Amino acid sequence: MSHIAPIPAPDAALAPTPETSPALDAHGHDPAAYNWVPVLKKRRKDGWSPDKQRAFVEALADSGSVATAAQRVGMSESSAYRLRRSPGAEAFDRAWSAAIDAAAKKLLDAAFERALVGSDEPVFDRDGNRVGRRLRQSDRLLMFLIRAYGPDRFREGAAAHVAATTPVAEALVHLHPEPPAAPAALMAPDDLAVALEVADLCDGDLPRWYRDDADTALVPPATPPVVAAWDEAELR
Repeated sequence: MSHIAPIPAPDAALAPTPETSPALDAHGHDPAAYNWVPVLKKRRKDGWSPDKQRAFVEALADSGSVATAAQRVGMSESSAYRLRRSPGAEAFDRAWSAAIDAAAKKLLDAAFERALVGSDEPVFDRDGNRVGRRLRQSDRLLMFLIRAYGPDRFREGAAAHVAATTPVAEALVHLHPEPPAAPAALMAPDDLAVALEVADLCDGDLPRWYRDDADTALVPPATPPVVAAWDEAELR
């Protein structure tokens, strides 16, 4: 009598794992495939939408100039200062301060450049005629930077504690409300289905009725009159 050995069962680890299908809604959409963004139900009357505040802070961090940043977003300096001190604009105020701290690093870069490389100075002869140029280093500025960055060896007394500044990117996050864990659950089923259909039709863009048209076309910085006149003269 022959004995037939049973066929061993396949290793479960080698078996292919079936792909799980996403949980679709009643209309066949996958809510996980969509980004949910907060939209104010009522727009600000002063024109300072969250996107415009963000663009202002980014321009302020790059330029260090409130006038330049306000012009970049098509707003006035006075309205920017008014928003900064208004109740409920604490996040904007913190982002503003973070932008100034970021812009101040340019001053530090310029100080290192002058201390190590030197600043360009003209050279005149006895008659007052300019005959050349030279790079002059500043020993006083050099010692200031050494004491600031080597306090243990060069600064007199205890080193002063400098509070850490908030990065601009982190401050910008707080200009918008924190998104809920499950934003789709905040909508009624019928409203959710309509929102998904609209998102498909808009192909990734925010519906026009949710946009601030003033934000879609930011005002580019104007060319200073002196530079404009020089450019026109060069073209003649």
